[in-house]
Amino acid sequence: MTLIELLVYMVLAVVVLLIVGGLLINSLTTQRTVRNATQASNAGQLVAQSVAQGVRNASALKVTAPIFGGELLTVLTASMTTPQTWSCQAWYFGSGEVRTKTSSTLIPTTAASVANWTLLGTGMQSVSGGAVFTSTPLVNPRSVILNLDVSTVNGKPVRINSSSTSLQPLPVPVPVTGLVGLPCF
Repeated sequence: MTLIELLVYMVLAVVVLLIVGGLLINSLTTQRTVRNATQASNAGQLVAQSVAQGVRNASALKVTAPIFGGELLTVLTASMTTPQTWSCQAWYFGSGEVRTKTSSTLIPTTAASVANWTLLGTGMQSVSGGAVFTSTPLVNPRSVILNLDVSTVNGKPVRINSSSTSLQPLPVPVPVTGLVGLPCF
């Protein structure tokens, strides 16, 4: 082989390596983007699944805005065990987070107590400044629409939009008081 042939082969090898390297970098970038979108989708689906299960088993629900900001969804929900037990469950959206708490008594909703609730997800935001939890009392008083965006690291946010309706028969009295909705509200 001559020196010129070796130089031509080296140039061809460099061109092939540059093409393969470019493909590898593009596939790694695509993999990172898909992984970030998947993580955001999983976080949003966890929130949606938690809210849907609580609302489906609820005899009463209430959407409020606490004085310290954010949104609060509270339900009186039945367990999925036999015999059924009743508990209060709440979800709080604020500061880009969704938190939840379940209790057999009234759930305190101060800023300090909400900070200790179970964190379901971060990077959450309302869609176009609207409400995350929307109740439709005139259409169906035991239905909630969940609408939020979950941010990704460097891409478009993942939109989570779900609707849940209680499957409990009306009315379902609380065994101790005989009232619907107490002691949760």
